[in-house]
Amino acid sequence: MQLAVGGFDHNFSYLVADPDGEAVLIDPTGDLEVLRFAWLNARPRVRYILVTHGHGDHVERLAEAREAFPDAEVCGHPGNRYVTRKLADGEVLAVGSGSIETLYTPGHSRDSACFLADGEALFTGDTLFMDYVGFARKPETLYSSLRRIAKLDGGITIYPGHDYGNVPHRSLAEEKRVNRFLNCPTSDEFKNQLKDMD
Repeated sequence: MQLAVGGFDHNFSYLVADPDGEAVLIDPTGDLEVLRFAWLNARPRVRYILVTHGHGDHVERLAEAREAFPDAEVCGHPGNRYVTRKLADGEVLAVGSGSIETLYTPGHSRDSACFLADGEALFTGDTLFMDYVGFARKPETLYSSLRRIAKLDGGITIYPGHDYGNVPHRSLAEEKRVNRFLNCPTSDEFKNQLKDMD
């Protein structure tokens, strides 16, 4: 469930529930009432709270989420100061009958990670937006992370951390077709594209 929570800048949070009733909450932030409405109506058992990176606009409601789901582990990159469980690159979490894989994708921040749910949905935080990419603290590193994402199955749906694009989500195949930052053949060209970023 993609939640348009507003927040600092058109943020998204996510509640991903398994048919068995277990769920994960991703990047709890923004409008607390939107989050609470989702929690109450879905009535899931949130097993994990996943944090794509430690920037404040993605963890604004972490304290409330932990209060709502006291048994949930807060998971993410080992460099993320908010996590209680440090995930390794490639580590897989079981969620009911499904799974979520951790992919380290530094570049926007050192602790950036994406989460791949059941090989079908990729939650990208500020690494990849629809039509854009996140601010690159280290362009070469972000370029490598984007190349890693680009190699995934094209049928995967991309779910970003902010509503910056023309659509709120789309398939990776379609994103590769329209996102000029995702198609740069070299790191140097990627850096040149970043200079022209709106």
